[in-house]
Amino acid sequence: MKLFHSIKIGLSDIYYIWRREYRAVFHDLGIVLFFFALPFAYPIVYAAVYNPEVVREVPMVVVDNARTPLSRELAREMDATPNAHIVSYCADMDEAKHMMYEKRCYGILFIPEDFSRKIERGEQSVVSFYSDMSILLNYKGFLIALTDVTMNLGGKLQTQALGGATQEQINVATQPIPYSSINLYNPESGLASFLLPAILVLILQQSLILGIGMMAGGIYEHRQLHLFYSGREHMHNNVLHLVIGKSLCYFSLYILCTAYILHFIPWLFKYPQIGSQVEIYSFAVPFLLSSIFFGMTLSIFVRERESSFLLFVFTSVIFLFISGITWPRYAMPEYWKWLGALIPSTWGIEGFVRMNTAGAGIYDVRHAYTMLWILTGVYFVTTCLVYRYQIWKDKKRGFSGVLDSGVD
Repeated sequence: MKLFHSIKIGLSDIYYIWRREYRAVFHDLGIVLFFFALPFAYPIVYAAVYNPEVVREVPMVVVDNARTPLSRELAREMDATPNAHIVSYCADMDEAKHMMYEKRCYGILFIPEDFSRKIERGEQSVVSFYSDMSILLNYKGFLIALTDVTMNLGGKLQTQALGGATQEQINVATQPIPYSSINLYNPESGLASFLLPAILVLILQQSLILGIGMMAGGIYEHRQLHLFYSGREHMHNNVLHLVIGKSLCYFSLYILCTAYILHFIPWLFKYPQIGSQVEIYSFAVPFLLSSIFFGMTLSIFVRERESSFLLFVFTSVIFLFISGITWPRYAMPEYWKWLGALIPSTWGIEGFVRMNTAGAGIYDVRHAYTMLWILTGVYFVTTCLVYRYQIWKDKKRGFSGVLDSGVD
C-alpha cells in the first residue's frame, strides 16, 4: 500500500507541475510566439521564399566575334533553354564584364572569331563561358544548358557530315553510348525539396530550445523556481517529478506542431512525401523528447529572458551545417562529427529526410532512431542534475519555505 501511495503522490505532483507549466506558457505572449507562431509561420516563410524550386531564365550576355549563322544558332539555342535568357549581345568582353559587375547578367558566352571556320575545316572549335560563382544555382543552370546545347549542335553537325547514312548509323555516330539521367527522390532537382525537410526538423528543435530557455530565464529572473517544488504541502522536492511534469507539458504542446511541420507543410508545397506517416511520427517521439531535455539542460545558462536569443539563435546555422544535409558528415573533421552526434537535430534530420523523401522505414533508420533514444536518456539525466543544482541554489537563497497558496 505504501508503494501505491507513493505512486499516487508522484502522479499528483507531476500533474501539478504539468498544469502550472501550461498556465505559465499561455500567460506569456513571448512563450506562445516561440511555441506556436514560430513553428507555424517559419515553414510557410521558408517554403514561399524557395518557390519555385529551380532557377529559370537567368540573365546572360553573348560576345559573338564570329557573327556567322552557326554562331547565331548556338546563341539562339542557348536562349531557348529554360535555364538561360540572353539579355544583350555585347561588342566585346569589356562591355560584357561591365554588365556582370553591375549584376545585369550572371554569365557570359564568348564565341571566338574562328568558331565556324574551324568547324568547317573539321577541327574542334572552343567556346568559353564565364559564370558568376557567387550564386551556385546560376552556375548549375548555365552548365546544364550549355552542355545540352553543345551536344545537340554537335550531333546536328555530325549528321550533316555523314551524308546519306541511315538513321541507325547516325545514332551510332552521334551517340554511341546512349545515357539517361534519373533524379531519385527529387525529380525536379529542386532546392526546396532538398533543403526544406532538414530545415523543418531544425525549426522544431530550435523553437523548443528558445521557448524553454525563455521560460527558464523568466523563472530565474523573477525567483519563481520554488513555486515548482514547494507549492503544495505533500511536495517532496522530487526533481524527477519536476522534470517529467515540465517535459510532458512541452511534449503535449508540440504534438500538433509536429504533425503540422512534418506532414502538412510537405503536403501543402508538394515536396516528396513517400514515407509512412505512422513510422515518421514514431520516429518523431524520441526526437521531440531528446530536443526537450536538450533545451532543459541548456536552460541552466539562461539568466534573463532575453539571454535565450543571444545564446541559442546563432546555433541554428551551426546545427544545420553539422547535420550533414549541406556537406556530408563523412567528409567533416572528427571533432565536428562528434559535436554533431550530440545534437538531436543531426539524427532527426537524417532519419526524417530518409523516411519522408526516400521512403525508408523506421528499421532502415534504426541507427538514427537508436541515437535519439540514447540522447533522450543522456539529456534526461543531465536535466535532472541541472534542476537539482538549481533547486539547491534556490534553497540557499532562502526561497524553499515560500508557498504558493493561491494555486492548487
